[in-house]
Amino acid sequence: MKHPGLTSKWDSLSRNEIRWLQGKKLSRFIQEQVYPFSSFYREHFDKAGVSPSSIKTLDDLRRLPFISKVDCCASKEDPARSKKLVLAPTADSIRKNFSPLRLAKMAVMKAIRGEEWIKKDLGREYRPSMLIFTTGRTSDPVPFALTLYDLEIMKEVGSRILSVIGADPATDRCVSVFPYAPHLAFWQVFYCGMTDGLMSLLTGGGRVMSTDRILGSIEKLKPTLISGIPGYVYHLLRNGAEQGRDFSSIRLILLGGDRVTDHQRRRITEILEQQGSKDPQVLSVYGFTEARQCFAECPAKESTGFHTYPDLSIFETIDPETGEPVADGEPGELVYTGIDGRGTIAIRYRTGDIAEGGLTYDPCPHCGRNTPRIMGPMSRVSNQVGYQLSKIKGTLVNLDHISQIVGDQRGVEEWQLVIGKKNDDPMEVDELTLYLAAEERANESTIRQQIQQRLRAETEVGLNGVHFLPLPDMLDRIGMETELKENRVVDRRKEIEGRIQKETQSQSKN
Repeated sequence: MKHPGLTSKWDSLSRNEIRWLQGKKLSRFIQEQVYPFSSFYREHFDKAGVSPSSIKTLDDLRRLPFISKVDCCASKEDPARSKKLVLAPTADSIRKNFSPLRLAKMAVMKAIRGEEWIKKDLGREYRPSMLIFTTGRTSDPVPFALTLYDLEIMKEVGSRILSVIGADPATDRCVSVFPYAPHLAFWQVFYCGMTDGLMSLLTGGGRVMSTDRILGSIEKLKPTLISGIPGYVYHLLRNGAEQGRDFSSIRLILLGGDRVTDHQRRRITEILEQQGSKDPQVLSVYGFTEARQCFAECPAKESTGFHTYPDLSIFETIDPETGEPVADGEPGELVYTGIDGRGTIAIRYRTGDIAEGGLTYDPCPHCGRNTPRIMGPMSRVSNQVGYQLSKIKGTLVNLDHISQIVGDQRGVEEWQLVIGKKNDDPMEVDELTLYLAAEERANESTIRQQIQQRLRAETEVGLNGVHFLPLPDMLDRIGMETELKENRVVDRRKEIEGRIQKETQSQSKN
């Protein structure tokens, strides 16, 4: 498929050029694709009183209403809701909405190659050929459709990622330990290899190919790049170090699918250097299913943010409470708008992700690319949960903040935080219990004291219990080699409430 909207200058445009390009593409995309071919957006915009013809410049983006994950999820009232976000042109809507120039070209090609060729060509552009899903950690997985047109974009993004991280397909080799799954991270790595011919081994992680076999493959293939979910990559390399494996070929670690803590970066770097790697770089990648693309850091000693693609997407940062925009460099919730693509389309999609460093349009101080950059660390709006301290006092607890404190604690190998109820009584106060596996020779008493002190000072809540477990038990507890992502935070409150309700109903029947 051809993509005339993509530009080879995507990382060297001035801010004024970016605004002009994005405004032009946004206007055409809304008027020629989104509004005519998506039943969801027609209804959504009409309800908000927004005419597609009123979207002419980038400033008009704010006229469009937000959507969120709720708008993409199926419900009892609307089980096919996710399909309505897919561009689904009909013969009639094509005749009404394609530009005269494109209709003329189609007429010429029909005369030359026939009507069946036209149908196949439109099918390649609009017919969904692949589904990926949100991970569904807090809700049911939501499907997002991609057409062959979108897969060509994913290939282009793969090429850009390799460029940003400084990988050379001619000399670099990749071992991916992302799980085999219909999820963005796995397929983005796949298309990094498909684009420029990067030699790649897709292992599926410990759920498919065992950790020992992956380590053996690393020694035989001698990859320069390892990609995967942070927790499992750390687990893999830690096991390799214990076995005395040779990691001298590895120079880049690419982590995605979950938050990367400073402790993980530090420990992964230490392990690689101990096992022969020289000056390894640990980089993070940000992505989400709704965007159907990922954004990488460049290999700087200090993070310079995730480099985005201004010819493919628009990012905004807003106050999560008011929805109003925040200034460049200020913390805010990321809002994503795709301006090229087919299949499932996301327009002004509230990601629920907070970029603590906001957005910046200054050239990257390390690589010099002039592209909008998302500055972390990243956190989730949904990870601020209600916590009942006493029968009369409650507070909001930022689980990302707690995770960062525990994850960055020296001496901690693995951990899990459990939110429960005192005595498993749904009418009682909430309790926080932390389970830990400590590093060898680490002082458990010191770890317990330091974590408790930081939590009370920075979150105003304390732990009701800290329990140390052997590392194998902790790995089983968090599902290191059985789950797509480790179960770091477990909220048992609904489970307890549901169990008590069932017991009560059973007793009343008897």
